[in-house]
Amino acid sequence: MRVLKAQQPKNIKEDRFMTTFWRHRAWMAAAAVLMLALGAGAARAEPIPAEVFARKPAIDSVVPSPSGKRLAIIMFGPEGYRRLAVMDLDPIGAARVVASYDNANVNLVRWVSDDRLVYDASQEGVQIREGGAGTFAVNHDGSAPRQLIAWQRSTGSAGSGIQSHVLPFGWFLHSATDDGSGDVFVFKLVKDHVGDIKEFQLARLSTTTGRLQSLALGMPEGARRWMLDAAREPRVIVSHKDGRAKVFWRDGQEKGWRELADFDPLNSGFEPELVTKDGKLLVAAIAKDDRTGLFTLDPATGKIDPDPVLAINGFDLNPGLKLDSQTQNLVGMYFTADRPMSYWFDSGLQRIQRALDATLPQRSNHILCGRCESARFLVVHSASDRQPGEFLLFDREKNSLQPIGASRPWIKEETQGRRTFHRFKARDGLEVPVYVTHPSDATAKQPLPAVLLVHGGPFLRGTSLGWHEQAQFLASRGYRVIEPEFRGSTGYGRQLFRAGWKQWGQAMQNDLADAVQWAAAEGLVDASKVCIMGASYGGYAALMGPIVHPGVYQCAISLAGVTDIQLLYELIESDASESAKKYSMPVLIGDPVKDSALLPTISPLQRAAEIKVPVLLAHGWLDRRVPYAHAKEFFDAARKAGVAIEKVDYKEEGHGLMLAEDRADYYRRVEKFLEQSLRGPAK
Repeated sequence: MRVLKAQQPKNIKEDRFMTTFWRHRAWMAAAAVLMLALGAGAARAEPIPAEVFARKPAIDSVVPSPSGKRLAIIMFGPEGYRRLAVMDLDPIGAARVVASYDNANVNLVRWVSDDRLVYDASQEGVQIREGGAGTFAVNHDGSAPRQLIAWQRSTGSAGSGIQSHVLPFGWFLHSATDDGSGDVFVFKLVKDHVGDIKEFQLARLSTTTGRLQSLALGMPEGARRWMLDAAREPRVIVSHKDGRAKVFWRDGQEKGWRELADFDPLNSGFEPELVTKDGKLLVAAIAKDDRTGLFTLDPATGKIDPDPVLAINGFDLNPGLKLDSQTQNLVGMYFTADRPMSYWFDSGLQRIQRALDATLPQRSNHILCGRCESARFLVVHSASDRQPGEFLLFDREKNSLQPIGASRPWIKEETQGRRTFHRFKARDGLEVPVYVTHPSDATAKQPLPAVLLVHGGPFLRGTSLGWHEQAQFLASRGYRVIEPEFRGSTGYGRQLFRAGWKQWGQAMQNDLADAVQWAAAEGLVDASKVCIMGASYGGYAALMGPIVHPGVYQCAISLAGVTDIQLLYELIESDASESAKKYSMPVLIGDPVKDSALLPTISPLQRAAEIKVPVLLAHGWLDRRVPYAHAKEFFDAARKAGVAIEKVDYKEEGHGLMLAEDRADYYRRVEKFLEQSLRGPAK
């Protein structure tokens, strides 16, 4: 068993390998090999304009080709849309655009081989018209383009009798191969009579001919996840039906599917992660310390080895397993403890990882690779709490690093605040993790005006010690930003997660108030000048804060916030599935019938008159997760009750703010609102 400690490597001894690394940070500004014209932006006045934080990144994401000799880059063009470019890495050359659109974004890219890519593209915004999205294939030089999937109900040629090889709406990309075939795996999404997802049907698709081979024959009902083995044959299916999950196993291509497990996913079970070459199954499951680890399951017996393959002290392991794309050997794993980290089972890659961490300290350095075991070139993504992300090229033969580009080159590290991780005891003794973003010019023990920033979900992990756009914007305005991982959050053990069940507006709110008390006791914040802020569930918590704990917060800011639990169940324009309303929401949030007496007491809408502090309310007109009616009804009730409330609508936005100009506008409004609410004398 390996148990990892959640710290960056320290005091790694430099060896001959390390002496070849380019050690001076000045390279990013001066290196002539940087070929992308990313534009660092004009000189800025202080404070840093909101647009600098809201601006779309120059490089959105990168994917190295299997051999590591080319790099696919999703980058923003001058029109503000994401486009696909390819850069040669041996040597580093100029990026050439192979796919771009004047009204759509490239969203995802995968290499099918060293020469061919497949990518998804869709129109900007929440509502996508018919024909406004699709999946495409193209060679690295822009030749041999082909549409694979079209967002159209029918792709046939009317009246011609000719069968189209373009798949219609409802098909999606599953994964790519590096087996020389040029194929990808796709799945068809099938819905039931009420519009809920029923199952995914897997198939194999040629990116050159459009030939489709179904792999779904004889599959169990309700398949929602497919897992392939090293030979690219389906071996595991996870199905969901009537609130339960089932795991099915197939011993080989000619064998039938047999049930391996049947469980309530909220209370038990495991998550399949990998079919190993020796016929075992790696799964994420609860360890003895109440946290998730990586275990081995024997499909012959259905039993899980009690000794973890890998676990992390103090955190759940949510593994991103990394395979060599050609050999299909398990070579490493990405995960998040207090920050994003990597661990490599391959000794050579682990040695490179240690060297990178020593050369680029206080960073999360992720090695990106296809044929990880054999590729000469590896791409490194290096980021920190103050650095949004830089991309570098590591040459195994020369033991050298070269810069490729940066995601946000206009962000200067010295202007960004440090982020730190802590744990505190809530009033009932439960340990609660918390992240703090400190203004760049603040001292450690300096009581500052503060923003309590509440993550959405709420039943997910909120943040880590990476760069955080919103937190850094607030810190740049002189606010200490407190981000508690309140009960109900995942990533820190089963106890913290379960403690949040049916605790909206109750113990979950207590954790937020306790975080303020902890930060004040630590000398970090001025407890008389704290605003609570959040989006989605965080927006709900922001509105409930001054109701449940009057006097703790001097203002509240809600973006896309839930304002009433009953509305989550009742609004027909919501995208919440009927299955979720029947099985998970009653357990996690509250049952609309059994808990009918409780729900009004935890409703900001029903208790709006109790709010005695200023409120900033923002919502997108096209929101289907938390429909606009939540904001409209709350605004009407609050204004009728005499609450000092400001409301801003974003007509082209859904659940959250996708458009840079809208995020910048929101940040400016937040800045003004906080200045008025917190900078004056305490109320």
